[in-house]
Amino acid sequence: MTTRTRRRRWRLVLPFLPVVALLGFSVIAHEVEEPSPSDPAYLSPVGDGPDSAAGLAEQLRARGVTIRRVTGSDEAFDAVEAADGDATLFVPTPGYPYRGQLSRLSWLPDRTRVVLVEPDDSETGQAVDTLGAARRRWATGVTGRGADCRLTDAGPAAVVRTRYARWEDSVATVESCYDGGVVRVFEYGVEFVLVGSADPFRAVRAAEHDNTGLALDLLSAKSTLVWLDLHEREAVPPTPPRPRTEVSPRPQTEQPERREGPSPFPDWLFWVVVTLLAATLTIVLARGRRLGPPVPEALPVEVPAAETAAGRGRLYRRVKARGPALETLRAAARRRLAVALGLPATAESGTLLPALQARTGEHPHRLGEILYGPPPETDEELHTRAVELRDLVEHVTARPVEEGEHR
Repeated sequence: MTTRTRRRRWRLVLPFLPVVALLGFSVIAHEVEEPSPSDPAYLSPVGDGPDSAAGLAEQLRARGVTIRRVTGSDEAFDAVEAADGDATLFVPTPGYPYRGQLSRLSWLPDRTRVVLVEPDDSETGQAVDTLGAARRRWATGVTGRGADCRLTDAGPAAVVRTRYARWEDSVATVESCYDGGVVRVFEYGVEFVLVGSADPFRAVRAAEHDNTGLALDLLSAKSTLVWLDLHEREAVPPTPPRPRTEVSPRPQTEQPERREGPSPFPDWLFWVVVTLLAATLTIVLARGRRLGPPVPEALPVEVPAAETAAGRGRLYRRVKARGPALETLRAAARRRLAVALGLPATAESGTLLPALQARTGEHPHRLGEILYGPPPETDEELHTRAVELRDLVEHVTARPVEEGEHR
């Protein structure tokens, strides 16, 4: 590999390096800022840190709400059932209760409120029949609650990350707030509230917008708040508990067909592709390369033939267009030979080759290779063919060919 080739490849790669570096920095920064549900302080009423909710718990107590912190899903169910409907079950990590626990939410006493923080499509389907996760953003957006929202009086809040919507085949009434970021539905007497982002409950985001107002409204509707402080996936107990006898379990109805789920591609992927395409177009325009083979063009000014030939030759060499370069020389040679033999300038091979044989005594096959042969594979072969053309023209015309004269 020559130095020029390496330099040319680096010119192709360098424009993409800033784009790749920016994308890498964005992904790393996003992962660093993203809270982890496995962190013991994550949305914990007794935690300490930017992702805890200890300050929120204090404000709830100031409103007269009794908070009962539990660390197991079975204990949470027992606490909610003891409140007999005057309780809110707060589940910050809906992916950690053991298998089947989310389906038991419909067995809770009537009028119980259940608040789930950013459940994915699978977790949403286990908890409620009516809703599905419709869309997930890469970053949380801020929006107002909407004119038809009666769930809260809070102002704009950062909850638009995962959006929730009602399945088309469902007939239940769904109250959608914050552009689908907060959704409420009643099923089997239980009030389910799905929140599309953890930001309203995090200490580091509490002072932004009206996040605190929204969190307080969602968690203070009942006198008792059962807070499931769970930060690792639960193991399935040997004998899972059964629902209360006076509560009818959820009927095994056919689930509506889930036509759409969250997109597997993040929102920023479209803009990354657009940026890369724009960078590619910029490189193409900067290099000034023509899309397609070289074509003859009239020169805007008159220049010496030798300079024109040398310039075009350098262009051909730069793009390794050995075939077009040799064909240009062959076309000029065939034209001069035809005129020298008294034939039309556009004479075909069937007319030109016999006349050349009569004049030079060469075999027609040899003459055909010189004037109509295949394109050369190397620069040395191109030089050899060019010398053969020059010698043939000089022999037939009886005069030497000056440099650039074939142009």
